[in-house]
Amino acid sequence: MLRLIRQGRNDERGSIAVVVAISMTVVLAMAALVVDIGAIQTKRAQLQEAVDSAAIAIAQQCAKAPATTLATCASSVLAGASSTANQLGLDNLSDATIGTPLFTASTVTVTATASQVGIFSGVLGSSSQRLTASATAKWTPPVTALPLAFQECALPAPSATNKVFLRSDLLNVLNLFTTSCGLISDVTGILGARWAVGSGCSFQVDLLTYVGGVLSNLLPSECVSMVMSLTGKEIIVPVYKRALVDIVVGGVLLGKGYKVEKYALIQLTGYDFESLSLLGLSLGGPKSMPDSPKCPELLGLELPLCQGLQGYLVGYLTPDEAKQRIAGVQLIA
Repeated sequence: MLRLIRQGRNDERGSIAVVVAISMTVVLAMAALVVDIGAIQTKRAQLQEAVDSAAIAIAQQCAKAPATTLATCASSVLAGASSTANQLGLDNLSDATIGTPLFTASTVTVTATASQVGIFSGVLGSSSQRLTASATAKWTPPVTALPLAFQECALPAPSATNKVFLRSDLLNVLNLFTTSCGLISDVTGILGARWAVGSGCSFQVDLLTYVGGVLSNLLPSECVSMVMSLTGKEIIVPVYKRALVDIVVGGVLLGKGYKVEKYALIQLTGYDFESLSLLGLSLGGPKSMPDSPKCPELLGLELPLCQGLQGYLVGYLTPDEAKQRIAGVQLIA
């Protein structure tokens, strides 16, 4: 009897050992798959970044070349497109194989392939995986970045068919009840449109992060000629949020301001930066307002100190999208 009991215990221990061995094999196999899947996803992301960079760079070259049209890229860029794609693609992923760029009308498509060797999953019959990525960039007429920052609540819903008048009054009290910014904001002008001007009426999209209280609502003299050249063109303007936040640059607190998180894309049809129009005498900045909507009139006279932009608010762009449009390119696929 005792011998049978001991034999039963030994058999039980042997069975447990077998179960543990099988379980460990399954666990290790799953761990191997997780590691390999992670490596594949990382390499796929690197491959996508490689073709994105190559497509954008070639589209930028097309946009800048004088001989480029919306139907075809300049021959000088076409001749060096493969070299550009290989250089930028391999900078992002050294073992990628970059295909010949494909041009269609105003777009360029770059494809690439790479292989990811399985670190552990070869034991399961899958030693490597072939990865493919592609990117298509489009060149367009570059948009102009106009440094007139609007508060988000002061802008209407985007529409490519409804023409609007985006007011940036010299005195925000004149804009009372015409926006959803609130009574106090409109009266005090705390959250109105403001010019954020750098050298030559310009700004860098990646540097304009905050709108503070040092900005002006008077059209700067260096912006007059730019404004007068924009009718019929697309422009982008910074849009800042209503919440007041800390301005931190390089880890240093510089004060309070309003965060710029997106840009409004506007098809401009007119502008009005007059400060006063009386009895046919115009004082202030330039004006080109062929139709409505526009500044309201009182007894046939335009409301003094009203100003702004007329056009179609097409939509909003992220900072990265805004930078692409300024450069004359769009990553569309």
